[in-house]
Amino acid sequence: MADFQTIATQFVQFYYNTFDANRQELSGLYRGQSMLTFENVPVQGSAAIVEKLTSFPFQKIAHKVTTLDSQPTGPEGGIVVMVTGELQVDDEQKPMNYTQTFHLVPEAGSYYVLNDMFRLVTGVLCIIICFALGIANIFHLHLVILFSVICLVCSFVLVFIEIPLLLRICPTSSKFDSVIRKVTTNYMRAGVYLVMSIVQWLSLLVKTTSLIVPAVLLLIAAVFYALAGLKGQGFVGSKTLGGQGVAQMIV
Repeated sequence: MADFQTIATQFVQFYYNTFDANRQELSGLYRGQSMLTFENVPVQGSAAIVEKLTSFPFQKIAHKVTTLDSQPTGPEGGIVVMVTGELQVDDEQKPMNYTQTFHLVPEAGSYYVLNDMFRLVTGVLCIIICFALGIANIFHLHLVILFSVICLVCSFVLVFIEIPLLLRICPTSSKFDSVIRKVTTNYMRAGVYLVMSIVQWLSLLVKTTSLIVPAVLLLIAAVFYALAGLKGQGFVGSKTLGGQGVAQMIV
């Protein structure tokens, strides 16, 4: 049992050390039949995969592995490796959480990556609810429309707060970027979520609608962020990653 676990650990260390130093050198780990799925976008073949990995809009990157699990895949000797961790790019102060799964296949005494799946993982529950119910309530023919639009706007603001990498990808203004980058602590996040929650609670004075759901969830998120701040916990965005931050309590 220790053999495949040792191989998985050594592979992960080598992969991320190489990725952080020079992504071009990862080409030797893939083959023509290898496939990478990066944020729901599939890419096949060693050259195409490396092209994808080197096309990201950042210069410096650092991976920090939080958890590593592995299993043998059968008599052929393959290994499935699942990693969760933190990803920090360039001069960003807030790390992003990610999960990545590899399927390693033996070849001539070594291993290559047949399958590679990567996804950023964030506390998306509030974002999804605000977006979905914002749209669902926008068809009311009274003041609820205003609160629905605000709810939709909140969902997009939360996306940028929780995934700062998007500030480098999306065509946002420098003023907007500056404001978002100031939300760096759990207390600041608690304040943002609390204000958004209060606005949705006020919608109930106009009419009782499903906007009460984002009001409650945003309030819960605000409370958990505040508790995380009181405990001196740094922001880590997801229970899926085994992190210590508030999002592990709300996702």
